[in-house]
Amino acid sequence: MKMSQYANVVRVGALYDILATAPFALPVLSLWALDALIGLDAWLGLGTTFLPLDPSALFFINLGALAYVIWGVARLREPSLANGRLDALLRLLVIGLQLFALSQGATPLLWGLAGVLLV
Repeated sequence: MKMSQYANVVRVGALYDILATAPFALPVLSLWALDALIGLDAWLGLGTTFLPLDPSALFFINLGALAYVIWGVARLREPSLANGRLDALLRLLVIGLQLFALSQGATPLLWGLAGVLLV
């Protein structure tokens, strides 16, 4: 693959990550995004039990999402080979976290997210 094509792949992944995680980066938006996720789970009849979030848990959701958004911006600005490789490693680690969450009873909607991360 040519470097320009590789850079485009890195940019597309970065843009997806920004769009997918930005709603979770700020407290007000993250509550809306979580409500939408809960609603989708219910609409699909998945029956996942979602526990209420305390302010500390919400802080860590916001912190992780904000870090992911900044990482996405960094890859948009510098879609280098090194950043692409680091992103690939991060995607594998996130998939591992998703599989763990699924094994603990998280919403099956995470299967779809894992599929997107592999692309």
